[in-house]
Amino acid sequence: MDRTPERFSEFGFIEGLRRGICPAHPMVETGIGDDCAVLRLSDERCLLLTTDMLIDRVHFRLGTLTPFQLGWKALAVNLSDIAAMGGRPVSWLLAIGLTPNLPDVFLEELKRGLFACARRYGADLVGGDTVIARTDLCLSLTVIGEGDQRRLLRRGGAREGNVIFLGRPTGDSAAGLRVVLDDPPGLSAEVQKMLRRAHLEPEPQLELGRLLAEEDLSRAAIDVSDGLLQDLWHICEESHVGAEIDESAVPLSAPLVAFALATGANALDLALAGGEDYALLFCVPPENAERCRRLCRERLAIEVREIGRVRREQGLWLRGSGGLRPVAPRGYDAFREGLREERPKG
Repeated sequence: MDRTPERFSEFGFIEGLRRGICPAHPMVETGIGDDCAVLRLSDERCLLLTTDMLIDRVHFRLGTLTPFQLGWKALAVNLSDIAAMGGRPVSWLLAIGLTPNLPDVFLEELKRGLFACARRYGADLVGGDTVIARTDLCLSLTVIGEGDQRRLLRRGGAREGNVIFLGRPTGDSAAGLRVVLDDPPGLSAEVQKMLRRAHLEPEPQLELGRLLAEEDLSRAAIDVSDGLLQDLWHICEESHVGAEIDESAVPLSAPLVAFALATGANALDLALAGGEDYALLFCVPPENAERCRRLCRERLAIEVREIGRVRREQGLWLRGSGGLRPVAPRGYDAFREGLREERPKG
C-alpha cells in the first residue's frame, strides 16, 4: 500500500471496508457510513452504537491537558455522534491501554473526567477492557444510545432546497489547539481560557439533536469533528447532493476573532476547516426553518445559524464578495495527519 500523505486516506480506507460489507443480520439497519451504526429493535425503537479512539502523541499530548480533560473529551466525542443521530445516550464501554509509569493521581483524575461527563449527559459505564501499553496511553470508548427508528437524523437525509444550519460557531477548537501547543502572545487570559476549554472540554449538542428528531425538524445531520466543509461533504456524498455556504453567514465567536487579530490567522478558514468543535451541522426543509429557530431559542436558549442551502448539483461552493466559487472539502484526515507526525489532532 502506498502510504504517502497524498495516497493514504482515512476516508479511502473506510470506504474500502464499506464496499466489502453486506449486512446479513436483520437487526443491522445501518452499518458504516453514518455517525452511528443503527440496530433495529422494533419498527419504532433502535440502538445506536459508536466508537472512537484516542492515542497519546497522535490525538493528544500528555502535559498539554489535564487527565480530567482527557477523560471528559474521550467520552464527549463519542456522545457527540449520538447527538448527530438525534439519539439519547444509554451506556458506554471503556477499553484502555495504560502505560506502566502513570501515577495514581493521574488515573484518579482521568476517571473523574470520564464520570463527570457521563453524569452530565446520562450514560452508564457497563464494561470494557484494560491492558498494559508499552509506549503510549490509548483510550477506546464505545457508546450505546437509543433513538426513534422513524425520526433518526442521517447523513443521507438532505434534499435539494434544504436550509443548512449550524448549532453553534466553529473554529474555536482549532484556535484552542494552537493556544495549547504554541501559547501565542497577545491574547487575554480570558480568551485563552475560553479557547482552551473549547478544544479540551467539548460539549456535545445532545439536547439539540433530540429536539431536531423529536419535533421532526430535520432528517440530516452530522457533528463537526473533522471540519465544517469536510463534514458537510459527508452529508452531500450520502445524500447525493451538493451544498452552497454563504461566507458572511458563518458565525465567528468573539474569542476566535480575538485570536485571529492577535495571531494573523484567518478566522473564517479556521471556522470552515478547523475541526473538533462537535457542533451539529444539520439540514432543515425551508418550511421548518423558522419553527426550528424558534424552538431552539425557546426550549434550549440557543441561536442556530442559517449558513447555506442544499443544491441538486454535487459539490461544495462558497458564496463571498467575489461571487460563487467551488471549494474542496478541507478538514482533518487522521491517516494523513498521523503520517506528517507534526502535531496531534487534539
